[in-house]
Amino acid sequence: MGVLYLVRHGQARAQAYGAGAWAQHEGGLTELGADQARRAGAALAARVGRIDHAVSGDLARQRETLARILAEFPTTPDGDPEPRLDPRWNEYDLDAIISDTDRTESPTEKRFQAHLDDSLRDWIARRVVGSETWADYRSRADAAMDDAVAQAGSGRTVLAVSSAGTICAVLAGLWGLDDERWLTLARTMINTSITKIIVGGSGCSIVSINDHAHVDLVADRSLMTFR
Repeated sequence: MGVLYLVRHGQARAQAYGAGAWAQHEGGLTELGADQARRAGAALAARVGRIDHAVSGDLARQRETLARILAEFPTTPDGDPEPRLDPRWNEYDLDAIISDTDRTESPTEKRFQAHLDDSLRDWIARRVVGSETWADYRSRADAAMDDAVAQAGSGRTVLAVSSAGTICAVLAGLWGLDDERWLTLARTMINTSITKIIVGGSGCSIVSINDHAHVDLVADRSLMTFR
């Protein structure tokens, strides 16, 4: 039996979305996001001890989160896993779904989220032409998940860092959720939250989702963020 942990990236800089999402030299995370990733790494290190296989999408916010998580693990005699990049773990293309004009005309967080949700529904219903269709997005997320599951052999621990939409696309597939429930689930995901999946002979079992105890602190509520 193996274990797969899916972790959402830390809080990202505004410029780390859209066209700037791959600009690693500019930094993907805010200072708060970097601290969230460090705390997620410490929590995972205390829980599992070592990671056998580590992968993320190639977006700056995902790569940076993975690096900061792995930095919290002690060096092992057998060597540490080399972080791998798999763009199939990337989030949907925000630029193709919502334009810069739409972002500036929705100045408040609440208005922007409502507009984004409507745009995502249009995309799902094929009323928006983007760089990939909703079906293509779901297919690549499932393919990335299949590879991660294959790495989680007997007694192995796999870590995959991605984004809320892609993690929830995988969960929706495992649970048989419809598209609207995918959208609802994605909106609940906390930055650097941890989802645990057991991989056995009979398939995958989701045992916990959106675990964010490492950032849910009475002393500092600012650590827990959705965006």
